[in-house]
Amino acid sequence: MVALGFSKDTRMSVLLKSISTERIKDLYAARGASLYAFAKMSIDENVSNTQAEGNKSAPGAVDLVVPGDLPKGGTAPTGSNTDTENDTDTDTDERNSEESGNHHDDKWSPGKNPYSVTIGDRDCDVYLSSENGKININGLNDKNREIFVNFLKKRDDDISDADIITDSILDWIDTNDLTHINGAEDGYYGSLPDPYKTKDAPFQSIEEMTLVRGVTPEIFGNIKELITVYGDKKISINVNLASKEILGSLPGMSDDIVDELSLYIEENGIIGDKEELREVFWELGVIGSSFEGVKRYLTLEQSDFITISAFSRGLSGTQKQSNKSSTHHGYDYKLIVGKDDKDYKIYAAYPE
Repeated sequence: MVALGFSKDTRMSVLLKSISTERIKDLYAARGASLYAFAKMSIDENVSNTQAEGNKSAPGAVDLVVPGDLPKGGTAPTGSNTDTENDTDTDTDERNSEESGNHHDDKWSPGKNPYSVTIGDRDCDVYLSSENGKININGLNDKNREIFVNFLKKRDDDISDADIITDSILDWIDTNDLTHINGAEDGYYGSLPDPYKTKDAPFQSIEEMTLVRGVTPEIFGNIKELITVYGDKKISINVNLASKEILGSLPGMSDDIVDELSLYIEENGIIGDKEELREVFWELGVIGSSFEGVKRYLTLEQSDFITISAFSRGLSGTQKQSNKSSTHHGYDYKLIVGKDDKDYKIYAAYPE
């Protein structure tokens, strides 16, 4: 009996160790895929800058990393279409590329579909998302607070919590000691078992939200992928990249309008200019003051800050699935990067 018990414990220990080892390999593969994307974006940016400056030398990642140093990968986003003049030639080129082991490697940019990267024996999905596809909590004020209240409601949070959280955010970032109706200033935080003061300044990380009245770990986990502190301190949502929940939080944006808008972008591609934006909203019945009311919170520009999220699908050829939803996806490793002069700089890293 002792020998049998030892044998079972040993098998369990070996199994757990094997699972742990595979998990570590997935994490390192996802980290490598994230860094590949970061290097690729830096090279693309420097090449663009060099071409724009008449082939002058541009400092940065292009001087430090060359394509030959990078892992295999960089295929176009899954499910994406590439515009070409001759589809037959394109198909032939792709087949030749696959046979030679080379990969089609376009300039990387944010979108809703993942890129595919192979790190060692691991296949990884890499998502690039513009930070202005999220709600910048540093941009909240008394005039636009209802946007965040609506957003919290759409995340299934209690209506009373939505008002408490939103007003408490406003008190957290404003410089005065006046308390909003449902908010909290030093008096509230000073009465806690572990007292502290309000910051009275902008958030530097989304994790600071866990210090704000009403933000439980569950609520933070439910919204953290859809909020940001990076970029201009205003509500300026990229209409082409934002989730339905965020678009539906804006004034005058009913669920039906958001569904039709998302369908238009899916079928026709991104909205390219302000005139097209106006025409699309006109067709959706959003005109006049209603259009002006929502337009002030929309943008067609990409943010200088981008989230790189990588997920390992396990050994090449396996069918491990990510826990991605219609609004956001899971990740094994995540980087937040931003343009610093001519280069990209890493601002935060999140292994999970």
